[in-house]
Amino acid sequence: MSQQTEQIFKKIVNELTTLKGVSAIGLSRGKEQLPNAGEGDIDLFIYCSSIPSKKARVKLLEKLSTLITDIQVEVADSPFWGSSDFFKINGVETWLMFFTEQETEKYIQAVLRGAHLDKVDNYFYPVGRCAMLHAMWVLHDPFDFLRGMKQKLSVYPEDLLQLMLHYHLKDLHDTEDLQRAVLRKDVLFYHFALDLALDHFLLALFALNKQYFPSRKRSLQYISTFSKKPTDCEKKLLEVVKLGASDVTLEKSYRLWSDLVLELQELCNYMVLLGEYVP
Repeated sequence: MSQQTEQIFKKIVNELTTLKGVSAIGLSRGKEQLPNAGEGDIDLFIYCSSIPSKKARVKLLEKLSTLITDIQVEVADSPFWGSSDFFKINGVETWLMFFTEQETEKYIQAVLRGAHLDKVDNYFYPVGRCAMLHAMWVLHDPFDFLRGMKQKLSVYPEDLLQLMLHYHLKDLHDTEDLQRAVLRKDVLFYHFALDLALDHFLLALFALNKQYFPSRKRSLQYISTFSKKPTDCEKKLLEVVKLGASDVTLEKSYRLWSDLVLELQELCNYMVLLGEYVP
C-alpha cells in the first residue's frame, strides 16, 4: 500500500472512532498485507455497543469524500458480514462492517461449543470467524473487547475438536456421489462431489491440528505448517484435483482421495490411543 493510501486509511480509522457506539475496530488481515488496487480489498470490522445510524455514517463518509470514492452506505445487512458500507481508497475496495459486541460474543460462544460445525450460505465458515478474530490486527480497542476475544480464542477447545472430527469424518465416509461419478465418468459431477468432500477433509484436518479453519484461501500454505497430516498431503491433494479433470483418470483420482481420507482417519485413531480424541 502506498504511503498516501496508508495515511488516508489511518484518517478513516480515526474518524470511525468518533462514531457513537463504536468501541473496537480491527482489520481482518495483517498490516504488512494491506493491498494495492487489484490485489484485494480492505475489510474493517467495527464492533459497537449499538450500531451507528445510517444518518451518522453518511455524514462521516461525506466528510471523507475528498479522500475516498464510490461511497455506498448500508450496501448489505447480514449476520455474517454485519451492516456494511463500501467505498474505495485510491482504487482499493474497502468495506466497513458493523457488528454489536453482544451478538458477536454470543455467536463466537456458540461456535466454540460446537453449534455451527459446517459452512453456511455462500461458503461462510463459522470457525473462520474465529480464525479471523484470532489473527485480527487491532486498530482501536480502548475497552479490550478484541483483546479479550483473541485471548478467548488462543486455545482451541477440546470439546470443539472432538465435535469437528466426529462430524466431518462421518461425512467423509459418505462416498456415494463420488463413486457414482467415477462409474459414469462424469467429470463435472465428480468435481461437485469432491468440492463438498474437500470441505469436510480440510475442516477435519485443521481441527486435528487445533487450528480454526479460515476459508479455502491459502489452504496449502496452512497445511504445510501442520505436524499432523497425511504423508505428502499437499502434493496428493493437488494430484487428486489434477487427475479428476479427465474421465480417463477419474478412478485414479478417487483411489488417491480414498487413501488420503483413510490416512486422516488413521491419524485420528492414533489420537484415540493417546487419549487426545474421543470419537
